[in-house]
Amino acid sequence: MRTIRRVSAIVIGFVFFLAGVLKLMDPVGSALVVEEYLKFLHIGFLSGLSGAIGVGMALLETLLGAALITGVWRKVTAIATGVMLGAFTILTLVLYIRNPNMDCGCFGEALHLTHLQSLLKNVALLALWALAFLPLSKLEPTRKVKYVSFPIAAVSVCLFLLFSSLSIPLVDFTPFKPGAELMLPEDIDDPTDDTTPTLSISDASGEYVDSLLVSGRLMTVSVYAPDRMNPRHWEKVERFVEQTAALGYTPMVLMAATPETVEAAVSSPQILASTYFADRKKLLTLNRSNGGATFIDDGLIVMKWSRRQLPDRETLEEFAETDVTESLLSEDNVHSVKFQAFLLYVFAVMLLL
Repeated sequence: MRTIRRVSAIVIGFVFFLAGVLKLMDPVGSALVVEEYLKFLHIGFLSGLSGAIGVGMALLETLLGAALITGVWRKVTAIATGVMLGAFTILTLVLYIRNPNMDCGCFGEALHLTHLQSLLKNVALLALWALAFLPLSKLEPTRKVKYVSFPIAAVSVCLFLLFSSLSIPLVDFTPFKPGAELMLPEDIDDPTDDTTPTLSISDASGEYVDSLLVSGRLMTVSVYAPDRMNPRHWEKVERFVEQTAALGYTPMVLMAATPETVEAAVSSPQILASTYFADRKKLLTLNRSNGGATFIDDGLIVMKWSRRQLPDRETLEEFAETDVTESLLSEDNVHSVKFQAFLLYVFAVMLLL
């Protein structure tokens, strides 16, 4: 029975930890999910806090998962986990009954569940929780070494969150991930389908020019929140636009704003000449970084960079001379290996230390 209780706690811990880490890897995506929940619960006035709420909940979920796996502070962890699972179960039950057109966001963009699947998952976890912790008075003591492994795992998770906050996700699970082929809106049956990588853009006159996105070697800069870009950020974008144009790329600055707003906020003629307008949510999905760049070759999404890590001239020249398929495969593998290495390291610390 002792083994069954421990295994049940570890299974819950794995689910919590993976779900939390996948959301911490993509803080912007987590904020979008929280925004949807706030609207559903009719408290959309709190949307300004969606980023903090999303990160806070994901961090709590990850740390609870680590505590469950290591077995530290078992009674406190059991109570906190039970409360969270109970809240999740009630919420997913309401979602199942009301059936709104939204994703639960349980595992970020990595895995999309229906409302029924989310509810069944939480019910199963509640059953495992009861098996692992009831009665609370008979919980096993924790080995002292686990009070060392848990802080190491917790610090590692916090550093991972810091890295994710300063960059784009290590692994992109969105429809606009590297390797995806952009499609024109007129080529798909359902324009509201968020699983298809479609992006519609217009010029300053309001005319749609979507075909520009699937022709040539483009270096796009996604600015989904122009009001959060300070003069230093605009200067960086301006230099990037000039550099890419000089190297033979077609620069495009995609903005979630009106032409009048952009003209009032941006003074650079280079940026204004390359500016097009698109939906905010689409730009958030194309590149999670406000001011981040995306390399698109004849409609194929090849590479993404955050605003803080825009490629220099040498890197751009290298991309211009390298086969896009080779660039795509090498960079994608590097990022995937980094994420897998992080997971293996943390699980090894929690289970083997």
